[in-house]
Amino acid sequence: MKKQIKKALMLLTVILVMVSCSDDFTELRSENSLCVDCLPPGASPYEGIQNGLYTKGWFDYNFKGMITQGDTYAGNVWANDGEFRPFAEASVLNDNAVLNSNWTALFSVVNQSNSLMQDLIRDKDNIPEDAYDQGIGVSKFMRATAYYYLVRIWGPVPIFDENSDGINSKRNLESDVYKFIEMDLADAAEKLTTEPKTGRIGKYSAMGMLAKVKLNLKKYDEAADLCRGVIQSGKFDLLEDYGNLFNNPNYNNSIESLFSLQWTVNCNEWGTQNTEQAFIVPSGSGITGGGDGWGSYMPTIDLPGLYEDGDKRRKPSIMIEGDVYPELLSKKGGYTFNKLPSQTALNFRKYIVGSADDGYNVCFMRTDQNTNMLRYADVLLMMAEAKLGANASTSDSEALSAFNRVRSRAGLSSVSTITQASLFKERRIEFLLEGQYYFDLQRRNRADALAEIAAQERGFYGDDARTELVSIKITPTDDFFTMPLPSGAISINENLTAEPVPFNF
Repeated sequence: MKKQIKKALMLLTVILVMVSCSDDFTELRSENSLCVDCLPPGASPYEGIQNGLYTKGWFDYNFKGMITQGDTYAGNVWANDGEFRPFAEASVLNDNAVLNSNWTALFSVVNQSNSLMQDLIRDKDNIPEDAYDQGIGVSKFMRATAYYYLVRIWGPVPIFDENSDGINSKRNLESDVYKFIEMDLADAAEKLTTEPKTGRIGKYSAMGMLAKVKLNLKKYDEAADLCRGVIQSGKFDLLEDYGNLFNNPNYNNSIESLFSLQWTVNCNEWGTQNTEQAFIVPSGSGITGGGDGWGSYMPTIDLPGLYEDGDKRRKPSIMIEGDVYPELLSKKGGYTFNKLPSQTALNFRKYIVGSADDGYNVCFMRTDQNTNMLRYADVLLMMAEAKLGANASTSDSEALSAFNRVRSRAGLSSVSTITQASLFKERRIEFLLEGQYYFDLQRRNRADALAEIAAQERGFYGDDARTELVSIKITPTDDFFTMPLPSGAISINENLTAEPVPFNF
């Protein structure tokens, strides 16, 4: 088995290795391969590799890519750092380090999923049937989810299944990539258990992810049926305190989680931890208790104005001048946000855990706060979206029930009508900094999406007092919704620039 996994990882290197911007970057990537010798006590090799797909498998995309692609490029985040700023200004070129890393990271998940599947198939006669089905289900879920990100970022991409050699592959038709994703998730939903272990995906995880795919394809009735199945299972609910979903690892794997990345902190190991806090914490605040906390991601100036009065999500999501957080720097009496270190006079609160002094397992660029990839609030809002469909508005009772449950948790009054604008505004607030806004904009009526992007203020305050606005506006076209093919990938495989071809299913 080790021989097969090493062979697959060597293939990944041939196909996907990138020209990185530093030796450190290359070194970080080399440490993030799945390790068959690093298994939990008592775990089978197959189960151990599955565990890796919840952590190291997704590390590189979570490290910088998820927020940069999903929020910064979409207009939720101002980021002045060199590799982030082109996303904020919608001027990303094909040699951008984050863009190249995203491609490699997501195809790494595909490769690792295929490696696990190959070994399971090869050793099927020696594996209990339920364990085999669960392993195949996990493999297909992870592969499909990685492809779901890939196709929404780049459109046509090469499809690698468990039988592909991958050498010099051409891209496949976008419609075939979506078909491949649908098939994987449907099979995963059949194979995965309805009673997964804590922190692991199950049948309803696959159904929820498949519902997201169906919405992209405008298969609204199918999406509604899938969401209905998750809702009627009775296994999920909204966590009472919205902030605990992101800011308190004690609530990891709550009743709201359908799929989360499972991070752990080892101060001497790289690739098992959540690094987001390091980029989010206000610069100079000392909140982490270490040398990180750079304020690299700042809320765009428009964001606070999206919240209705009394919305309980605002303070756990965005810091505004004078906000007090007694749970941060708790031994010093709490933290009060000062706008001056931030170029937008704002800071995110979301995904800040705090320090070891606050009682958490934290060290430099490391927390064990899970990354929410799919949660029950998303299923509820997807149900509302599926019932709304392509209509301008709806008062459907099933849509309203789901939609108003999310609003109720936020402390807001119920509504009697849902419009396209109100639905996607709710999603933007609910999933802020979760890497979803860019992909939500893709699903909108194109004219409405382009108008919303053009109206965004992506600028910053250029003076020390944070009063003089340097305005940045963009005029997007349809090209905004597809990123350039990474230069590193093209340098390895020039066939990527050829016209996409059908996939041989």
